[in-house]
Amino acid sequence: MTAGPALTMVLPALAAVFLMRRRRRQEQAHRQAMVSEALAPTIDLISVVVGAGGTIAEAVELVSERGPEPVRPVFTRVRAGQRRGVLLADALVGISDELGAEFHPLTTALVVSAQGGAPVGALLQRLADEANQARRRVIETRVRRLPVVLIVPLVMCQLPAVIVGSVVPLALLAVRSLQG
Repeated sequence: MTAGPALTMVLPALAAVFLMRRRRRQEQAHRQAMVSEALAPTIDLISVVVGAGGTIAEAVELVSERGPEPVRPVFTRVRAGQRRGVLLADALVGISDELGAEFHPLTTALVVSAQGGAPVGALLQRLADEANQARRRVIETRVRRLPVVLIVPLVMCQLPAVIVGSVVPLALLAVRSLQG
């Protein structure tokens, strides 16, 4: 009989651990999705600055001030490192480490441009096109899943309305006609 109280203490603890891990995984997946969605706008901002004749340092400054929320802190740290005397190319290397592999081509392009002054306009345009295509594929996947996700609420809400609106009146008419 001692297994009962021990079991009542262990099961809620296991459930709590499971729920905390699940929530942490969901938060990480959500953060990664936000970072992935921020890639294309980040490249676009950098392209605007570089296309207007600005430097990579000015592009980093713009992204740190007005870039998408998930990438702002990383670019702010790059800018802070640059103010402390770290070379821009060295400060840029950590971007893909913090934001993920999706940012590696952008980071490489920025580092190469910062080190040697290589023009990156065309490369940034190609990276922006690829990022926009990837973003579009993710959106299309979500759109294709939408009918499957909506079927249960749609059926649960519409079916009672159809029954009340059409089947019940017909059943009442049938009962009245049989009675009278």
